Amino acid sequence: MRRFVIVLGLLGMMPVAAAQTLGDIDRREAAVIEAWAATPLTVRKAFFVAQHPDGFGQYLERPSNVFKPGEKLVAYAEPVGYGWKDSGKNDYEFGFAVDFLVKSTDGKVLTGQENFAHLSEKSHARNREFMVVLTLNVEGAPAGDYVLEYKLHDIASTKETSFDLPFKIAD
Repeated sequence: MRRFVIVLGLLGMMPVAAAQTLGDIDRREAAVIEAWAATPLTVRKAFFVAQHPDGFGQYLERPSNVFKPGEKLVAYAEPVGYGWKDSGKNDYEFGFAVDFLVKSTDGKVLTGQENFAHLSEKSHARNREFMVVLTLNVEGAPAGDYVLEYKLHDIASTKETSFDLPFKIAD
């Protein structure tokens, strides 16, 4: 036979916290979206990774920015403040057109390409977890120190930002 214990007394005297409702969550989500939209496009994290990430936040940061000759540079970045294009069909498109420059450490542009990549997603939600993963092959570049600059152009607004990743090609 099971016994059930009912605790009364003090519990009846304690204030009961109101439970969150879906409406409460939706109002807070709308406030976050409003703050997001007012935020300049920026990059929260950017670094080289040891392998292609499985998803947002699922990366293995590379322990060094020194690469062997011919080794590909795989960069991971988490942009913040991008927009969403409403298709009018209950879904949103978001993402970036990406340019890159490879510069010497004193800022001289050595090579680059506009519209190097176009990264976009579609969703029924205004996703705020979006990772940018870019792979660059610098095969044939001489040993030395460089700076890789990626420029992100938001496809849903006029916002732009860039980030630099210093790297070295070993002898």
